Amino acid sequence: RMNFGPLRVLNDDLVQPREGFGAHPHRDAEIFSYVVDGELTHQDSMGNKEALGRGSVQYMSAGKGVVHSEMNEGNVRCRFLQVWFTPDK
Repeated sequence: RMNFGPLRVLNDDLVQPREGFGAHPHRDAEIFSYVVDGELTHQDSMGNKEALGRGSVQYMSAGKGVVHSEMNEGNVRCRFLQVWFTPDK
């Protein structure tokens, strides 16, 4: 289900080694990611690239638009939670 008040999405993702979500756009969203197991590499159109290990939290404000990817560059499965909020305009 999408859009429950300001909560837009709650995902529980399993990403196999050397797979993930290639470059894709977001806008008008505040996005939090929490790595439950494994490692997730985030890269975006603002020049940021970071490997997030177990227990890491990342916040990204998509604002007027951003392109980013989330990839499992490791050798074990990655599990992460992602929560999207719709900001007040």
